[in-house]
Amino acid sequence: MNDYTTKIRLQIIKKIISEQEVSDQIHLLNALKNSGIETTQATISRDLQRLNVVKVRVEAGRYRYEILKKASESDLKDQLRVVFDNFVNQIKSANNMIVIKTTSGNANSVAVIIDRLGLPEILGTIAGDDTILIVLDTDENRKRIENEFINILEKIV
Repeated sequence: MNDYTTKIRLQIIKKIISEQEVSDQIHLLNALKNSGIETTQATISRDLQRLNVVKVRVEAGRYRYEILKKASESDLKDQLRVVFDNFVNQIKSANNMIVIKTTSGNANSVAVIIDRLGLPEILGTIAGDDTILIVLDTDENRKRIENEFINILEKIV
């Protein structure tokens, strides 16, 4: 696929997500097919990452995709509160690492927001299905960041 077709596909995905309540990649694949675009789930997955798409809860048991826009630090912290409220179940740590447990399928959405915060003490995040590993530069910074995350979670619960 060339850059032109990728650009068109990304524009159509943006349009679909903004106009429809898309809840999963299968729904998105079908919507693309109805728009005349045949692609694969793997391509959709990469496209969603490129577009900074996260899954947000509409109501209990109902989710939809949303494109994250460039945001200020306070907007990012608000977004972090929202994803913590929707998806985070537990926060644990050891040495210079934090492990965040999320609801199934939502670790990436939470990790994207954490990455977008751009905290220099965070060396990196790795997200699986329901687990995020955050590696920090020092144990002291891990304690501080962990406390911030726990405070967000406790204020929600």
